[in-house]
Formats: sequence, C-alpha cells, structure tokens
Amino acid sequence: MRSSLIALIGVLLFAYAGRAGETTGVGGGFGRHPLTIAEAVELGLRQSPTVLNQVQELKRFSGLVFQAQANLFPQVTATGSYRQVEPTLAQTSTNTGSQPFDLLALPTGQPLIVRPNGTTNAVSIPLSSFINSTPITNTWNMTVTISQLLYDGGATIANRRASRINEDGAYYTLRSTIDSLVETIRTQFYQIILDRALVQVQEESVNLLRSQLDDQQSRYEAGTVPQFNVLQAESQLQNQIPQLIAAQNNYRIAMVTLAKTLGIPADRQYVTDEPLPVVGSLDVILIKYDLSEALVTARANRPSLKAQRSNILAAVEEVTVARAGWQPTLTANAGLQVEENPFSNNMRNTVNGWFFGVNGTWNIFDGGATYGRVKSAQATLEEQKVTYDDSVRQVELDVSTAVDNLRQAQETIVASKKAVDVSLESLRLANERLAAGTGTQLDVLNQQTQLTTARSNYFSAEFQYISAVAQYEFATATEVKYNDQFDDGYHPKTLSNKEAVKSSRSRVDSPLDSNKPATRKSKKISLTPPEGKISTPND
Repeated sequence: MRSSLIALIGVLLFAYAGRAGETTGVGGGFGRHPLTIAEAVELGLRQSPTVLNQVQELKRFSGLVFQAQANLFPQVTATGSYRQVEPTLAQTSTNTGSQPFDLLALPTGQPLIVRPNGTTNAVSIPLSSFINSTPITNTWNMTVTISQLLYDGGATIANRRASRINEDGAYYTLRSTIDSLVETIRTQFYQIILDRALVQVQEESVNLLRSQLDDQQSRYEAGTVPQFNVLQAESQLQNQIPQLIAAQNNYRIAMVTLAKTLGIPADRQYVTDEPLPVVGSLDVILIKYDLSEALVTARANRPSLKAQRSNILAAVEEVTVARAGWQPTLTANAGLQVEENPFSNNMRNTVNGWFFGVNGTWNIFDGGATYGRVKSAQATLEEQKVTYDDSVRQVELDVSTAVDNLRQAQETIVASKKAVDVSLESLRLANERLAAGTGTQLDVLNQQTQLTTARSNYFSAEFQYISAVAQYEFATATEVKYNDQFDDGYHPKTLSNKEAVKSSRSRVDSPLDSNKPATRKSKKISLTPPEGKISTPND
C-alpha cells in the first residue's frame, strides 16, 4: 500500500512538472514546448522587468497623491507626557528659594487687641496648613489637537492637482512601456525565426557543397577531372562552414536576448542549442498605410506624448505652488487638554479644558527666495514644452521611418523572390551543363553561392517587413491586439483591478480632457508654444 502511494505521488509530480513546462514554455523539466508569438507577448506582459518597474512607479505616484492632499484634511494629533522624579530631588526643587511665612487670624468673636508691649491677640497660622507641603514627584498630561489649513495661497490645492496629473502621466507611461515592449518582443521573436531560417540556408548550402566535393572526389578517382576541382570544391566548403557556425551562434544569441526581455533565466544556454525555442514562420501580411493619416494618428495616440503633455500641465501647477510663497498662510487649531493637578501627587486628580486658536504667517520679505522658486518653476515649464515639441518631431520621424521601411521591405521581397527563382534555375542549368561536360565546376559553385545569398536576402526582407509593421504600429499607437490582451488580464499581479481599469482607459483618453485634473488656465497655458519657438505651417 505504501509503495503504491509513493508511486502515485511520483506520477502526479511528473504530470505537474509537464503541465508547468507546457504552460510557461521555460525551465528545465518535462513537457516543454516552443513558444508562440502570443505566448511570448503574454509572458512578457506578465513578468517583463520593464513593465514590473513601471507598475511600481505608478504606485509611487499614487502614494504621492495621498501625500499631497493630506494637508487639505483636518490633522488630528495626540501628544502626551509623563514625568517622575526622586522625592529628595522634588523636595529640593520645591523648597529652593522659599521663606517661612505665616498668616495672622483673630479668634472668633474677638476684636483686634494691641497690647502695650506690641503684641496682639492674633493667632499665627502656618501657610503650609493651606498648601500641601508634600513634594510633587510625578506629573503627566495629554493633549488632542485638531488643526485645519485655512489658506496658503492655493499651494496645497495646486500641489494635489499636480500630483494627480503626474499619476495620470504614469498610466500613460505604462501604456508607452507596453507598446515598446510588444514591439521589442515581436522583433526579437521573429529575429529568432529569421536566424533559424538562415541556419537552414547555411546548412543546405554546406550539404550541397559537401555533395559537390564528394562528386568531384569520385570523378577525380575515376580520372575524369583534375585534382584542382577537388581542391576547389573543398575550399568552397571550408569557406562556407564558418558562415554556418556564425549563423548558429546568432540563433542562440537571439533566443537568449528574447529570454532576457521576457524575464526568463537562460540557464540552459550551455546545455542545449535551443535555450528558448519558438514556433512560427516569416509570414508576410501586407498592410495599408498612409503617411499623412499616420502622422495625425501618432500625434493623437502616442502615450509617450500624452505623458509629456501631463508633465507640462503639472509644471503649470508647480508655478502656482511657487507663487503661493507671496501669500499668507492661516491655520486653525482646537483641542482638549488633560493633565494632573499640579498641587497633587494623586494621578487621578486631574484638571482639563479646551482651547481654540488661529495661527497666521506671512513672509513680508524672504530675500527673493519665492521669486527664485517662481523663476525656476517657469523655466521648468518651458523646458517641458520644448521637450514635448521635440518629442512630437521624434514621433513624426518614427512614423516616416516606419513607412519608408515598409516600402523598402515590400519592394525587396519582390526582388529577392525573383532572385531566388533565377538562382534556382541557374543552378539547375549549371549542374546539367557540368554533367554533360559543357560546363565547369566553377559555374556550379558560383551559382550555389548566388542561391545562398538570394535566399538569405529573401528571408531578411520578410523579417524586415514584419519588423517594420511592428515599428509602424508602435509609432502610430495602433497596435490593439496585444494591448487588449494586457487589459483582458495578462498583466502583472502587482497591478490591482482598479489600476488595470484606469490603465485601459488611458489608452483612449487625453490629459486635456475635461474630466482630467487640471484647471482651464493650466490647459490653456500648456497649449502655448515654448518661448523662442518659430511657428511653421505644420504646427
């Protein structure tokens, strides 16, 4: 019975290991299968270090919002103290500088009588009979204070608004990180497929050259060809083998590179030739594109531009915060205080009461500190505008480059496909001529080299087009398939449901929307060009 139970546990562990390997596609163990492009993107969205870092950055900005708005709410503070001293020290402290003093009182019902010797009928009563002469050895008090900011020139409100704008900017940055990550994964994934295809091309070329060497060797042994043909074929083969080795190395490096992007430990790279196998092919799907429409779409949709627009809005609010230094600050406070009776050692003998007050401060002259802060904040605002303007031009460059790469890759595919067909036919004719004795071995070797080059160019052109499509969709922020995948739950566990909803909403909204945290004045100022900017017809 015990042995059967152990065997059952072993089978379950074996099955679980296989299922885990099939699920992740990584790690040593059973059931490992090659990753598809969808699985690779899903894995990257869940555990890529770039996304995980940005999620934590988003949480950091969320925490800053709570810090910024804290001064808008009443502050409740409780303070207390307790002190006990040694009785001798308390006695010394009580009697220091004291002089004996008695009170005089008349007996009941008697008038004041002054005798001839100067004495009276007054009775001396020691003062200590009215005041506790026992030294106070312990004291305590407790105070609960409620304070509320009344006015600070709008600094706290503007600071809170700037923090909320920065939080929204963090969501835009997260979307930009996702777009960039998806483009990187797609490019690196198909780079692996390209390198694998190039390895196959080099292997086929080496095999053909090896067969050519065997053919020439047999002909030489039969005495029909000179030894030069054998040496020439062997030289061509040996020159081709390093290219095969380089292609295999590039293939391994491409897989390790993708593993790093996905956050996968590549500890198997020295155990197997395929540390991260993938499945797929270089299937080219032509897309329609228009440069003018793409530029408009990119300016409106790129999340990185939205994030920088948020930086401008936040910078406007920071100017308001700096200008508040010229305004007064008013704070109201109220509370209750309870403390031990100062004339009693009984800790339960207390006195208590309430208090209320208003505090105000106004820096009439601060040596130009506020002026300096305002000047610095205004300069930061202009810097953000210049950065945004330059980023718009960079986005336009990205779109134009992607369109040019699409056009080039499409034309190269057509030319390379024709080159492959011509090279195949030329190699066939060269082999037939060599077999008929009308051709030379050099013709065959040259045509084999041309075919290898043509096939390599064709696969590279297909990869360039696929890469250009990913670049185009990133530049225009029109990649929706994998963004929807992120919103549907393929995101890090560190992203809460509320944050995931706000992240999905940030794909379509704008920092200039009416429901976004910024005043109309701030939005108007943010739309003005930077100082020194010369307007052009495209602006």
